[in-house]
Parts: sequence; structure tokens; C-alpha cells
Amino acid sequence: MRREFPSRLWAVPALFPPIVWLLPALLRRQAPTFRDQADFFFPLKLYTADRLRSGEIPLWNPWSGVGEPWLANAQSGVFYPPTWLFLIPSPALAAGLFLLLHFAIAAGGAWRFCKEEGVTDAGALAAAAVFAGSGLAASLSAYWNHFGAFAYLPWIAALARGGLRTRRAAGAFALLVGSQAMAGSPEMTAASLLLASALVLAPRSVPESGWRQTGPRQRLGRFVLGSGLGLALAAWVLVPLTELALRSDRRAPLEAAQRDLGSVRLDALVSALGVGAGSNFFLASFFVGPLALVAAACAFAERERRRLALLLSAVIAAGLLLAVAGPPGSWLRSLPGLDRVRYPAKALAVSAFGIAVLTGLGIDSLRFVSERKPLRPLALILAGAGLAVVLVSRQDPIARVSAAAGLVSLALLGLLGSRSRAGAPLAALAALSMVAAFTFANRSLFRFAPEEEIRRRPPSIAFLSEVPGRTLTPPMGELAKWATRDAAFDTAMVRRQREALIGYTNLLFGVRTIRTAAALPTMAAQRISASIDSARDPAPAAGLASGRVYWTPFLPADLGSRKVGEFYRAPLNPYRPRVSFAREDIVERDPALAWSRALGFGTDGSATVVLDREPSPRPDGARGRFVIASIAADAPERVAAEVSSDAGGLLVLTDLAYPGWTASLDGRPASVWTADGFFRAVAVPAGSHRVLFRYRPVSFYAGAAVSVLALALILLWTLQGPERAERPA
Repeated sequence: MRREFPSRLWAVPALFPPIVWLLPALLRRQAPTFRDQADFFFPLKLYTADRLRSGEIPLWNPWSGVGEPWLANAQSGVFYPPTWLFLIPSPALAAGLFLLLHFAIAAGGAWRFCKEEGVTDAGALAAAAVFAGSGLAASLSAYWNHFGAFAYLPWIAALARGGLRTRRAAGAFALLVGSQAMAGSPEMTAASLLLASALVLAPRSVPESGWRQTGPRQRLGRFVLGSGLGLALAAWVLVPLTELALRSDRRAPLEAAQRDLGSVRLDALVSALGVGAGSNFFLASFFVGPLALVAAACAFAERERRRLALLLSAVIAAGLLLAVAGPPGSWLRSLPGLDRVRYPAKALAVSAFGIAVLTGLGIDSLRFVSERKPLRPLALILAGAGLAVVLVSRQDPIARVSAAAGLVSLALLGLLGSRSRAGAPLAALAALSMVAAFTFANRSLFRFAPEEEIRRRPPSIAFLSEVPGRTLTPPMGELAKWATRDAAFDTAMVRRQREALIGYTNLLFGVRTIRTAAALPTMAAQRISASIDSARDPAPAAGLASGRVYWTPFLPADLGSRKVGEFYRAPLNPYRPRVSFAREDIVERDPALAWSRALGFGTDGSATVVLDREPSPRPDGARGRFVIASIAADAPERVAAEVSSDAGGLLVLTDLAYPGWTASLDGRPASVWTADGFFRAVAVPAGSHRVLFRYRPVSFYAGAAVSVLALALILLWTLQGPERAERPA
């Protein structure tokens, strides 16, 4: 073998960029705040950790929307082990370790893929540095679910590339697929499996073990079995997620504007060279740098690896086509399946993998096959073009100097060829130059605020947690523009986010809000928000959902309000309490029509309620003279109401009616009706009664059973007796 014996210590420098980026979190307890971290991921993870710390499995979130299934929100990562880092008392340290762990997984996977291809230490280091240190990886780290899934992609690819020849490899593949699926990015998991399916059918031509390659049918069979077991391992997340998806807007294709939001324009792609400041709505940087791209371009010189290089080129092209703004990207995104995916820039994850591996292959090609005459002038031309780009780059000066040093190293590699003893030091210098370039080029993508700001409750919103109803805020898009107006992502902006209750920040303060920040909101949450936003007066729709107060930084045009700091507080009337009692009903099965009809009846507690079916037993219909209804116990998965009335009727709780919610009346099972399209109702006879609502989702228990069974099968498959070795090739 002409390649060097692998030295794992050479993989360590690939972690230098993320370690430098995350030092404020790791050492100074500064919390990462760039993009969605402060207003979405911190409160999401901390709410999950708080529930776990109290010994509860957070199945339901009662604080956002009109309630929402929390385990089904895959971004919460309830059963994803790295999420448990947030049990650490320090949120900043937990976030730093969470991100660093995934950077390490990403770098290690790229390193492993290249080493199994026989790439030298320097080439494998370069690949790891590109995959874990590029602008795309740094930008994606602001979205913890997508970044978590992104980190597993090269490991899954490496095992698939090996052909899954052994049960141990196939079992590890299943565990990695399951872990990736639990990270909370179905799109990234689907992309990884598509990439793996292409690689498993074209495994390495010379297996590391020297065994004969298994046939395509056997490889494909193990791939399908491993993928199935991996997804089954994540069933306790995927089954509730599927249930939620069937009750959200993803039942139908997204509108073109939503599908294209976050697509990548040409100027953003050009910024991958470090020229210009291209970014988009979703990703802040696409920087790869001329050094990595020049090395990647040289990967095609080695005949033995040209087939792999071509396959990786196709992967890069596929990611670009799916992400690009306008045709053909917009055409592809209209295809079934792809028409339900938001933020197409995520597709560049597979492109980043392809570029990373080509970079490692290219360094080896320059080092070992540069004696071929065509490659020498090509290497000089490409290196010269790269140096020209570096000269006009807007990157950090140290990053530019590092890139220039690496490009000179590549040029010398091409000139000296494999016979020179300087080959190994030059390849190492090129790889280390990439590490340095990424360290300084992307550190501006990491912003921080003092840790105490994450849980700090603004004095102005203290009263909102005491409001006997829900708080209405402006649409998230408008609120985000107000909160992030200077794009500083500093302490002042975090305080604005907290005061505005943007994203999931309400979870940290126990404030019930009508809106939700969920990436996959229920249809109920969408319909209620849409009816509020489309009306001149938001009070009727908000009041019907127990909205009691409007909290906004914008002066309400048609509502009387009081200024509190930078915000306006406006009472909403009429207002229906969260628990009420209706004596009359009509039936309307369609939820949207039921909601519209309920809006016409007003929010009087004794008004007619719209049910999804005839109640049984039907209330006696007597007018009655008094009714007293109140909430006696209020927990996320358990709500008890007490009612006293001299006539029968329907107890209405304005929390989301969702599969898994059951009811009992005075200890006996009772039917739950859907009221006004979205809420819960129970028929109650005259007298004093206690109604108990409990959340026991079949989707969770069924998914958990599948997950436990899948884990047992994976362990049995992996740990059973020794495998019979195949005949040597």
C-alpha cells in the first residue's frame, strides 16, 4: 500500500475551528445567540430538560398555541441523547458541549470516510476540516436539529461505502440512522439515506479487509434492513411526528413561495469562494474557499478513484440543483415529496460532503500522481487562480494569508511530484492551512450573550404569567424583524426577544400564548392565527381561543392600550375563559367551518358550541339559572375541571383536541367531543362534577414499543456469533 498508516491524532486539528468558535461558551459561560439559538432552541431544549429533570416525559406543551404535542415536535429531541446535556445547570456550557460534540461527530465521519478510501492523513484532515469547518457547517450550527442530523451524514456514508459487509457494520449503520432521525431533521435523514443508497451499490473496489466484495443484492438487502431498523429505533419520535404531520399543513404541498423561501441565489453560491458577502434567509455563509475548491478540482487526476470522484460530483450537483433559486431548482421542489420541504438550502449538506471528500482525494492526487504531465500545469493554473481570488477576498486577513500558504503548498505538490520527500510536509501544510483559514473566516458567525440572559424574565412581562387566559402577540415574521432589527445578536437583542415572547421564549416564563413557533404547527394553530391576522379586529378570534391580552411593540390601531416600556398592552374583549359551560350545541364536522360558525356566535360562556358530532348523552337543554366552572388542577398532560350547574350542558376547555386526550367524569370514562373545530368538550349532567382530561397518546406507546424492539434486534443482530469469513479475493 502506498498510503500511510492512519494516525487518529491527525484528525484532532479539524476540531480547532469549532473549539475556537465556542470558547466563550465553554470557558466564559457566554451563550451562543446567532440566528435561531436564543429565541428558539435554547427555550425549546431547556423546557425539555426542565421536564426531564422533574421526572416527567414531556409529551405535551400546554404553553404555546392552544397546546401542542411536544414529543411529536422532533426538534425538542426528548429521546435524543445529546439533548440530555441541557440537564447541566449551565445553559451556555450545555450548548457549547452540544455543538462541539456534533462538530466532532461531523469531522470524525469525514475523516473515517477518507481513511477507508486509503487517503493519507493530510488528505483526511483536509476533508474533515472542510466538512466541519466550512461556512455551511458554521451557519447550520445555529439550527441545532438540522446540524445534529448533518453531523451523522459522513458516518452513514462511510458505512454504506464499505458495503455493510459485516453484521457489526450493518448494526452500527442502523444505530447511526436512528440517532440521526432522533436529532429532528427528517429532510437530512432522507438525504443521508439517498446518498447511502448510491454508495452501497458502488462500494470500494479494494475492501480494507481484503475480503471479496459481497454482491449488490446482499449489500442492498443489508442497507434496507439497516435503514429500517434505524428508523424503527427512532419510532418513539417518528410515529408521533407522523401523527402530527397528518394534522398539519404538510398533508398538502406547500405553496411555491414557502417552498422557495431560503433558496440560494447565484451571488450566494459565488460567495463560497470568499468573494462578496452572499448569504440567504436560512444560511449566513457558504464559504468553502479557493484552497479547498482547488484541491477538490484535482481529485479527478487519479484514475483509480475517478469513479468515486464522478459520483461525488453528481452528489454535489444534486444538492446545488435542489437548493438553487429559480429553475431548475423550483421545478424540482414542486415534485411530490420535495413539495413539502422548507428552506431548500439544507440540500447543500450533501454538496458540502462531496466537496470535503474531493478535497481529501485531490490532495492525494497532487501528492502521488502529479508526475503526469497534464496535472502539473493544471495545478499551477488552478493555484494561481485561487491566489487571485484570495487577493480580492473580503475574508479575515489571517484567513487570507492561511489560504495563500495552502495554495502555494498545492502548487509545489504539483511541481515536485511523488518522488520528492517534501510531499508529506507540503500536504500537511495545505491541510493545516485549511484549518486556519476556516478558523478565522467563520468565527464572526458565532455571537454570544451572558448566560443569565437566557432565563432572565423581563419585569415588563411578569404579569402575563398571571393572566387567566392566553396572550396574543403579532405574527412571528413581524416580531422577528422588530427584535432582530440590527442583526447584532447581542445582549440587547436577546432582551428584546425575551420581552417580545418571540419564538418559544414563552416556555421559559410560563406564559400561555395563542401563537406557536413550531416548525410543524397543528392545523388548529394555523387556522386560529390566520383568522386573527385576516381580521381588522383580532379580538373575536383571539377571545374565542381564550386570548385575554394583546402584547405588541406596535401601536394597536383599533384597540385601547397602555404603554409598558417599549410595548403596548391591550385587553381583548369579549373573552371566553379557558373553561366554560355551554347549554346548546349544533353539529358541524368540518373543523374550519365549525370555527367560522363559532366566531359568529361570540364568546359568551353560555353561547352555543359547535360540535363535531351529536353528543351522547345529549344535555337536557334546560336553560338553568347558574353555572360555576373552574380549573382545579392544571398540568401539561393532566387538566381537571370542576363544574356545578342546575342544568346539563357541555364543559368546554379551550385546549387543543388531539388524539390521545381522554376524559373521565367523576372517575368514569367520558367521551371527548371536538368543540368549535379545535377544542375539547365533555357532556355534563346537572349537579356538581369533576372532569379530568389526561393525555395518553397511543402514538407514543406504540412508537416506544417499536423502538425497544428495534434496539433489541439491532443488538442481537450485531452481537450474535462470529461471522463466516468470505473467501479472499
